Amino acid sequence: LVKRMKLKTRLLRSLLGLVSFLALIGFLHGAEDSDSRHASCNRGRSRLARDILREEFYPHVRKLNFQLPLNCPFSQERDMFLDNEQHKKEVRFNNWKCLYCNKIFKSEAYLENHYVNRHPETIKQDGFCLADYCDMLECDMQDTLKSPDGMFKTTTYRCDAKRMQKRRHRCHSVLDKCFPPHSSDAANRLHHEFEKLYCDHLSCEASPDGLGEVARRPHALLSQSKARNEYHSKKTKNSPWKKLAIVFGVLFAIILFIFYLGVCLYQKDMAILEDLRKLSSNRFS
Repeated sequence: LVKRMKLKTRLLRSLLGLVSFLALIGFLHGAEDSDSRHASCNRGRSRLARDILREEFYPHVRKLNFQLPLNCPFSQERDMFLDNEQHKKEVRFNNWKCLYCNKIFKSEAYLENHYVNRHPETIKQDGFCLADYCDMLECDMQDTLKSPDGMFKTTTYRCDAKRMQKRRHRCHSVLDKCFPPHSSDAANRLHHEFEKLYCDHLSCEASPDGLGEVARRPHALLSQSKARNEYHSKKTKNSPWKKLAIVFGVLFAIILFIFYLGVCLYQKDMAILEDLRKLSSNRFS
């Protein structure tokens, strides 16, 4: 009986040790997973996505007094890096200040590393990475579609129907989370408006000859978006015809200046000759 009791005690201790070990592994794995989530999230692209949402998404939501659910990826309460962005300040040229501890850093990248190392609690571990939704918000239209000479270029690609269908399905899934269908009139209206803005163009049928065009958007809400208006205005401003007109304008101004200078010099020479003639006539007289 004593031997059986000792054996049960050993088995119980072994079982408790195994459970503790598995719990520790699970905890460490969860910590590593949360660290890898925010480490793999691109802060620059998240910033682009946040700017787009700030310009064209949140104003319409606030206008209808709609409260975004917490499971909405665009909810500001679930923005992984929003608190960090609100606690940074550019104090001098390319120098950044941490508003948590008032330290100064020589670049924004150093400041963001400082947040990870010294203020990890300010990063929402269960938050959403806005960079993951750049394909839906078309962050590239704001950034990487610029060619080295500053011109916006339109990129075409052979449309992949399956890929477009996945993007469209994901777009609808995000909007369903943000604006649950049939939950309220405001939700239905916002769902319909942003569906036209973000989802409707994600189709191979929307492009001729099976070619998709990057940065294609419906214009119903586009005209109300400052960010998109700036994009189209920059595209117009940087058109080749405008550059050609500027070059001709500069050349015309240079030619006009040379002509005016030549006229002035000619008039001055004629005045000198007239004075010499008067002087010579006075001597002979």
